[in-house]
Amino acid sequence: MRYGTPIYIGVTVVLAGGLAVVCHHLYGWPTAWGALGLLAFIGALTWWLPSTSSDGLSHFTADNVVVLAAIPIVGPVGAGVVGLVMAALTRRRIPAYRRAFNMAMASSSAMVGGLAYDMAGGSFAVQELHGAVALTLHVGLPIVVADAANLLANAVLVAGVIRLSAGVPLRLQLADMLTSSGMTQFAYGIVAFVVVIMWLPGGLGWVAVLIGLAPLAGARWALLQYGEEREARERALGALVAAIETRAPELEGHSARVSSMAGVMAQELGLRPKEVADVRTAGLLHDLGTVVVAPGQEGQDHRRSAVLRGAAMLQDLPFLAGASAVMEQVAYAGPDEHAPTLAAEVVRVADDFDLLLLGEGVGASEAMERLRERPTSADGERVLAALARALRARDEAAAPGTMVTT
Repeated sequence: MRYGTPIYIGVTVVLAGGLAVVCHHLYGWPTAWGALGLLAFIGALTWWLPSTSSDGLSHFTADNVVVLAAIPIVGPVGAGVVGLVMAALTRRRIPAYRRAFNMAMASSSAMVGGLAYDMAGGSFAVQELHGAVALTLHVGLPIVVADAANLLANAVLVAGVIRLSAGVPLRLQLADMLTSSGMTQFAYGIVAFVVVIMWLPGGLGWVAVLIGLAPLAGARWALLQYGEEREARERALGALVAAIETRAPELEGHSARVSSMAGVMAQELGLRPKEVADVRTAGLLHDLGTVVVAPGQEGQDHRRSAVLRGAAMLQDLPFLAGASAVMEQVAYAGPDEHAPTLAAEVVRVADDFDLLLLGEGVGASEAMERLRERPTSADGERVLAALARALRARDEAAAPGTMVTT
């Protein structure tokens, strides 16, 4: 683990160099150096623009459009150079090893896309094509294939480094990236096709990129507004957690730990991104019902009724409806019963595990043994296995000398 990440980064750099040699042998150097410089410059600008994600998982950026459009305009080697320059000039302050990985990854993914474009029958002489059918068959469809190859190569390389640095299983990371980016990535391919048509047969040159990116700029602005709304919701959730911890100071940090652990377990189990988000929120607010207990009545309150009160407080808020449903399902699971859904069982186990650590002061290994001693179901066994993997990954990531890349 200690040297796995830097070795992987080195292999990625070598891969980029090898792909460059192969693409140069097959297609030669770009001949339109002016177009290459303009595409690299415009692509770098897209990395300097603010970006956000509507669900906290999938980025909405325009750099993919530039890379895909570069494939038929300046060839696979040129597309690799565009990806390299974009990653090199990112405005984010990151360590040199991460920048090197990003550069190699962006360049490799672009050249893989270029090879896929050629294998799908893509043309590098777009000006010689005439008619909608020829342009669609030899530019449009190959760009979509290149788009898919670019996404897959990028996902594999990123998932690999995250597996080595943070311990997240490769399969889960790949599924998360591919499912959260699929339709957005397909749209990038369509926009890139339009840009190529306007640039070459249309004769608009670099202006085609600006025209093609204009709708994406509008969509990004809308997502930024939505991102601000999400931040306001997160602040509201933070206020609710503060209220819980004010009422029960002994639970300080408990909600955040349950939320974090439950989210990791949900990802380990392959739950969908929306379910993972609901599990995180349910873990964060599962003790909310304790806030409205009458003073002096805390000891008489049943845990189930407290959780149900918390769920009822959230059910009329549309963005918390999923978390409210998970909390209700948790409430109906007794100490010796498993929850009716996998998501609820995740929250229940994460809560019980942290309470064992917090309330009884036992170690993680003993807490796991106590949880295993309880009657369980097949889903319960899966959840306990996910908890064990999450704990192992956390311990490995915290080990001295481990490099964490995000």
